[in-house]
Amino acid sequence: MLIAEEFMLLALAEDTGKKRVWDMSVRPAIAAAILVELIHRERLGVSASDLPRKERERLTLVLDSATEDRILNEALTDAMRFIGKRPGDVITRWNTWGMSRKMQAQVLQRLVDSGVVRRESARVAGIFEVDRFPEVDPAPEQEIRARVNAALLGADPDPRTAVLISLLLATKLLPQVLSPETNRRAAIRRAKQIAEGEWAGGMVKKTLEQIFAGHAVAATASS
Repeated sequence: MLIAEEFMLLALAEDTGKKRVWDMSVRPAIAAAILVELIHRERLGVSASDLPRKERERLTLVLDSATEDRILNEALTDAMRFIGKRPGDVITRWNTWGMSRKMQAQVLQRLVDSGVVRRESARVAGIFEVDRFPEVDPAPEQEIRARVNAALLGADPDPRTAVLISLLLATKLLPQVLSPETNRRAAIRRAKQIAEGEWAGGMVKKTLEQIFAGHAVAATASS
């Protein structure tokens, strides 16, 4: 399961299938997860931080070869346009130009196809039709929650779990996935330590916070 799939599953309420946060938070998080996955799978890389300013921490091509995953392959093809850009800028552009919307739809469909959730159509206010995704197979989410909570209680997270925790922290979803024995304040402190201690997690958290701040400014200006 991709990091994006794990995040999407945690972003859905198990019983109703409603998203726990707005799409404007979910979509850039999905885009960030997919970009980081390509870096973890060594298709993309990031230049060193000690290079000259215009060259440091820029997206690089490591291996121009398809993965076994269709979602990642489509993202890799599109990411080729942004070699030399900052990873955070790529996430922002994917979100602004609609790529993140497509990624979210692909991830949701995969969760449906794999039998983890089912798709239901419902009407809001008797007018707008929306899709909801109640859970069918609880086992994958239970494993993900156990892994996240173990890290928040002190276990060393693997790089994928560290990124997932950074996504949950940035989107304010973290408190909703805590187990009863996990103290909320301590968990948030630990999550911040994890995000700041790993390059990808820190980049993801910073980029999403900037995107969400932009949403807030736009909403204030239009009100």
